[in-house]
Amino acid sequence: MKGLSGILKIAVQLALLSVLVAAAAATRRHVLEAQRQLTADGSIPFSLESALAFRRIQMVYRDGELPVIDRGIQYPGGVVSRKTDTLGVEQAYARAAKCWPGTLNLAEKVRALHLAWFCLAIPALFFWVKWMGGGAVGGCWAAAFYAVAISAVARSTGQELSHENNALPLLIGHLAAAAWARNRAGGFRAKAIAGWIAAALAGLALCAWDMVQFYLMLSMAWGLVEALRGRLAKEDLWSRAVPMMAVLLAAGLRNPYLFSHGFLLSPVMALGWGMLLAGAPVAQRQRLATRIALALVPILLCLALSNLYLPSYSHFGSLLWAKLRFLNVRPEDPARLTFEQRILWAPALNSTSWALLWEWFPFLLVLTAIAVWALMRGTVRNRFEFADFPPLLFYLLASLAAFILFFRFHVWLAVFACGMVGLWAGQWKAGGRRWCRGLTVALLAFGWLVEASQPWRGPIRWEESVVETPGAPKWDGPLYWGRPNVYAAETEALMDHLRKYVAPEPVLANFGISASIAAYGGCPVVLHPKFESAEIRRKVREYGEALFKGDEAEFRSWMEAQGATVYVHSMGEFSEIQPGLQMRYMVDALDPATNAAARLFEQRPEELKSFAPQFANRKYRVFRLTRSPVAARLAETLAEQARAALENGARTEAETKAAHALRMDGENETAQETLRHAAALRDEGFRAEEEDDVVGEASPLAPAKPW
Repeated sequence: MKGLSGILKIAVQLALLSVLVAAAAATRRHVLEAQRQLTADGSIPFSLESALAFRRIQMVYRDGELPVIDRGIQYPGGVVSRKTDTLGVEQAYARAAKCWPGTLNLAEKVRALHLAWFCLAIPALFFWVKWMGGGAVGGCWAAAFYAVAISAVARSTGQELSHENNALPLLIGHLAAAAWARNRAGGFRAKAIAGWIAAALAGLALCAWDMVQFYLMLSMAWGLVEALRGRLAKEDLWSRAVPMMAVLLAAGLRNPYLFSHGFLLSPVMALGWGMLLAGAPVAQRQRLATRIALALVPILLCLALSNLYLPSYSHFGSLLWAKLRFLNVRPEDPARLTFEQRILWAPALNSTSWALLWEWFPFLLVLTAIAVWALMRGTVRNRFEFADFPPLLFYLLASLAAFILFFRFHVWLAVFACGMVGLWAGQWKAGGRRWCRGLTVALLAFGWLVEASQPWRGPIRWEESVVETPGAPKWDGPLYWGRPNVYAAETEALMDHLRKYVAPEPVLANFGISASIAAYGGCPVVLHPKFESAEIRRKVREYGEALFKGDEAEFRSWMEAQGATVYVHSMGEFSEIQPGLQMRYMVDALDPATNAAARLFEQRPEELKSFAPQFANRKYRVFRLTRSPVAARLAETLAEQARAALENGARTEAETKAAHALRMDGENETAQETLRHAAALRDEGFRAEEEDDVVGEASPLAPAKPW
C-alpha cells in the first residue's frame, strides 16, 4: 500500500505539472494573439536583437551554418559571428523547424519552439523549490505563480526571441540540481554527480545568455563569504564549488563569445577563484586574515587586468554609476551624462517607477514580503530551518535592488520571488493554528488569481507619450502586454520596398530599425543594436552626431565612409514627447542647428542636394545618395551580372538586375545596353521558359517575404 501511495503522489504531481505547463503556454499564447490584434494583418515581425537572432536562424535554415564573418551587419567590415553574440540555439531551431510538418512559416515555427522550450522552466522551478525544502506543495505553488505572473510572461510569449528565454530553463534546472546536491543527495558520490550536473547546466545557461553572469556573481559572492567564515565544508568544496569553476573555466576558454569578451577576467571568475583559495581545506584551518589575503589575490589580479574585460561591459557599469549619482532619475540635460549612459538609459534598462512595480508585480512582491517575514520568524523560533533560505534571500534582495535600477531585471526578481513564495507555501501546515493555516492558503490563492488575471487584460492604455509623430493615430483601447507594433503596417511597407528596389545594397538607418532591415529587407546594415562592443557604440555615436550636429555634406561624407548607398530615416526625431528616448538627446543635441542633416531629412527634404527621395510613408523615408562612387561600383557589378544573365538566356533576371543597376547609377552604360538588348529580344518574340516578363516583381536580388 505504501508503494501504491507513492506512485499515486507522483502521478498527481505529474498531472498538476502538466496543467501548469498548459496554463503557462495558454497564457503566453493569449498575450501573443492580443498583440496580433493590434496589427492590420496579424503579422508580428521580430525587432531589435530578436530580429538579429531570427536572421541567424534564417541563415542556418537556408545555408546550414553561419558565416565566419557576417558582413550583413556592421557593414562594411562585418562582425565575427561567434564573437558578437551568444550563439548555439540557431542549429536546434533550424533543424526542428525543418522537421515540422505543414505549411507554417519559419517565424511562427520558431515562436512556438521558443515558447515550448521556455515552458520547461515550470517543472524545473517545481523541483527546485521541492528540493530546497518546500516539498511538493511549495513546488506547485511556485510553479503556478511562475506560469502566470506577468513578470514571467511578458517577455516569454514568443513575440520576441530573447536569449534569456533560452537560458532560464537551464538556469532554473541548475538551481534544482544544486538544491538536490545540498539537501537530498545521500553520499559524496551522489552529491558530486548532482554538483557536476548543476555546473554543466549553469555553463550552458551562461553560453546562451551572458547576463547569467549576474546570478553567477551573486552565487560566487555568497560562496566566498561562506569560505571566509570558515563554513565551506570540504565535501561542498569538491562536490559543488570545484565542478562549477571547472565548467566556467571551460566555457570561458571554449566559447568564442565569452573568451573574446574577457569572461576569464570577469568578477564572476575573480570571486570564484577567491572562494576556492579561501575555501581550501588548508586555508579553512587558518586565521580569517589569511583567508582574506588568499581571496584578494585573484580579485586584485582581475582588477589589474580589467582592461581585458571592461571594454565589453563598461557601458553597463557607466550606466549603473549614473543611476546612483542621479538617484535613479534621468536628468533632463543630456550634457550631465556620457553618450553611453544616455543611449542605455532607455526602456529596457530604464529605472523602475512605482507604477511599473505594481503593474508587473501586482501581488507577487506582497506575498514575497510575507514569505520572508514568515520564514525568518519560523527560523528564529526553530520551527524549521532551510539551508537554502539565506542565499535565496540574498539573491532576492540583490535582484530587487537591480530591478529598481534596471527594469529589465524583473526576469531575475520573478524567479527568486516565486522561489521564496513556494518555500513559504510548503510550510503552511507549520503555521500554527488552523486559522493561520487557512489564512496562508487564502493569501496564496488570492495572490495567484490577481497575478493570473493580469496577463489576460489590458492593464494600461496607450498614452499620447507613446506616439512618435504628430498626427499619428492613438490607440484608445487596452494595451496588452508585450511590445506593441505601433507602426507595423509602415514597417512592412518599408521592408517590401527594400526587398524589391534596394537589396542587396548596404543601408544606413537608426539602430532601432537596422536589425529589421537586415532580417526582412535583405540589405546589409551599418548599425545594429548589439552594444557589447566598443566599435558599434562608436559607430552609433558618430551616426547620431553626423545626423544632428553635422550638415548634409558632413552626413553624406560619413555615410559614404561606411559604404552605404541608401539612408532610411525614421520620422519623429523632433517630437516634443519623450525627448529623452530620441537620438538627439543621446548625442546631446536637443536643439540642432537649422542646417542640421536631421532637420532636412525630416522637415525640409526638398532642400536636399545629395539625396534623392525613393520612398515615404508616415514613419519612414528612404533616400538614395546621388553621384555616389560606392553606388557606381555596385551598379557596375550588378550590370555585369545582368549582361551575363542575358547571355545565358535569363532575360527577366537580366532586366531586373540592369534596372536595379540604373537606379544606383543612371549613367551606367552596361546596364543601358543590356536593357536595350533585352527589349530587342522581347520585340523579336524571344521568351525563356521560366520567365514571366514582370520586371521588379519577385526580384532574384531579394529574399522571399519572411513573414
